Amino acid sequence: MENRKVICPNCGSSHCIKNGRVNKKQTYLCKSCYSRFSLNRIRKRYPVEVKKKAVRLYKEGHTLTEISKQLDIKVQTIHYWIKNSRNGG
Repeated sequence: MENRKVICPNCGSSHCIKNGRVNKKQTYLCKSCYSRFSLNRIRKRYPVEVKKKAVRLYKEGHTLTEISKQLDIKVQTIHYWIKNSRNGG
């Protein structure tokens, strides 16, 4: 498994490095998008394009509720993305 090429589930890049352990599972850091992940994860992640679209719609004047209904994503999730986009994340 050491020689296996690790692919970032967020952006598809192979520029990933080991980045510690969580609950005895190896975690990795993508050097392209700075996403931190472990292999065989269960948690759902949204593609970067969806996040960017949500932030763009908000900047165009759409409400969080409108964006939530359009993209079928929780309002809280969209709010988190918008808040992080202001902080450079």
